[in-house]
Amino acid sequence: MEEQAIANYAKDKANKVYSEYQKNESLLTNYQMCKAYFKDSSASIIGIVESILKEKYNLPWQLKFIRRATQGARGKNNAQIVIPQFKYDERVNDIISKYVKKNFEKMIADQKKNSAYPFMFRDLIEKHT
Repeated sequence: MEEQAIANYAKDKANKVYSEYQKNESLLTNYQMCKAYFKDSSASIIGIVESILKEKYNLPWQLKFIRRATQGARGKNNAQIVIPQFKYDERVNDIISKYVKKNFEKMIADQKKNSAYPFMFRDLIEKHT
């Protein structure tokens, strides 16, 4: 019973922090958070999107289509990743934003071990701790 109460408290705390984060959310902060989460300081935005998609679609034949789609999106403003074989059609900023929302609790836990997260995110965590 106590374990469930502790888990609910942690989830509630993470929801409060995420609602605060949403007020200042931008593509740049989401990109910086994903770079820190994947521990790849030199990754491009398209490289981060490619890593996110490879987590979901990890079969060898799928990786070929992911690589083609990300190569086609390089160098474009407001790029869109289109993979007709998966019926996947989404903008880069939406992909990164959804990934941050889905893994926000993991990023909070990882932030304590990894100092590469943006200052805004670290300040939010300290404020709610």
